[in-house]
Amino acid sequence: MGENKHIKELDAFAKKYIQEIEIESPSKDFTSSLMQTLLAEQKSSVFKTTPLISKKVWVLIFGLIIAAILIPFGSSEKSLVNFPKIDFSFFDKIQMPNLFDSIALSNTVLYSIFFFGLMILVQIIFLKNHFNKRFD
Repeated sequence: MGENKHIKELDAFAKKYIQEIEIESPSKDFTSSLMQTLLAEQKSSVFKTTPLISKKVWVLIFGLIIAAILIPFGSSEKSLVNFPKIDFSFFDKIQMPNLFDSIALSNTVLYSIFFFGLMILVQIIFLKNHFNKRFD
């Protein structure tokens, strides 16, 4: 019985306290100020992706590999890697039909293919830069 009396006292106290609390409502520009705060935090993000090996290091690595293969050591006849001589005379024996002789393209078509490829290349570069700026 004592427990029920204690619960009733707590219930009465909670009801009285809840009735005395004023109802709060957010300001009119609460959503916009919250979104501005979130955007500011998103721009100053701590996480920034960087490649493990930079472009300069890749160029240096490829340059060293090419130099090691092509630069001769000691005399001008010896190099680090001796490539075997391959006889390509067997290509003369292979008879391939002339597949592309019957295809004739006008200069207009060739120009359009060139400019189409150029525009695709420009769009790839532009979109890559756009998305890189967006994520940074």
